[in-house]
Amino acid sequence: MVTIRDVAMHAGVSPATVSRVVNGLVGYSEETRERVEEAVRKLSYETDSLARGLKTRQTSVIGLLAPMVSDALASQVMQGVEEEAQERGYAVMLGRTGAKSAYIASYLRTLRTYRAAGVILVSAVIKPEIRQLLGPTIPVISVAISDKSGSPSVAIDDEKAAYDATRHLLKLGHRRIGLLAGNPESVFVAQPRQRGYLRAMAEAKCEPVTASGTFFYESGAPGLDLLLQQDPGLTAIFAVSDEMAAAVVNELQKRGRRVPEDVSVLGFDNTSTALHVHPPLSTMAQPLEEMGRMAVKKLLRSRDLGPRIMPHKLIERGSTAPPGAQPPYPHT
Repeated sequence: MVTIRDVAMHAGVSPATVSRVVNGLVGYSEETRERVEEAVRKLSYETDSLARGLKTRQTSVIGLLAPMVSDALASQVMQGVEEEAQERGYAVMLGRTGAKSAYIASYLRTLRTYRAAGVILVSAVIKPEIRQLLGPTIPVISVAISDKSGSPSVAIDDEKAAYDATRHLLKLGHRRIGLLAGNPESVFVAQPRQRGYLRAMAEAKCEPVTASGTFFYESGAPGLDLLLQQDPGLTAIFAVSDEMAAAVVNELQKRGRRVPEDVSVLGFDNTSTALHVHPPLSTMAQPLEEMGRMAVKKLLRSRDLGPRIMPHKLIERGSTAPPGAQPPYPHT
């Protein structure tokens, strides 16, 4: 059977370019389009993925489902997934399902009908019902979350990342550090991040101050209220998502508090949101695009579906400084 790589070699282009041409996307010259179309005709390349799937029992479609995650985080994972998939001659079917199980089930049934090459879940654990809906032959992997059971995943060590984030604030000299945590029902993300914060605070013999949010922007201001009710003199706040951290920065400034001179704010994820506030957020970065790429690679090497822990990294920007620091802000 003629493959997309055969067409790419014949036309003198990459498989990603062939995929863009046959799927009607942009990003190539008219001369390139003509070469690809000529190669398709000459080699009798069958571009309909469903038709190919009926013969091979697998299509060149990868499902990407985002059940309950911020647009900023999902878009960065998606970029990595799409780039890697296109380079390998696969198309991506995106499903933004919210928290509605009926929507998730509908997408999974569609992907099973199309005999998808695999399914990627963003910030969602692989539950038994997901495997049941997909059937036994379609591999599935989660990104930006790990249930620690050894199931297929690409994620960071959330507890260690939160520990390192809190340690950074402690090294700057902060001792009154509040945590704006995620939804306490988030067993595999919010709870590990809270454990990391609590461990660092306990080692430093500092009193923890915590409140729960939802990971989303709207929970930032109410979460800040809860933290300040417990300790009005907090000098630093660690929010476990950039969206909540951005909301905290904006709300503090509305109340006349300067960031970072009066209160330092540290986020988590290093999404585009971190750059859309003033000052820009210091944040604990997940390599989201790289994680998306890695998920595709692991899916297509179906024997390599164990968990993969990716490195996290602290990104220092203008929202953190030692307590009471004035510009320029020294960092330890």
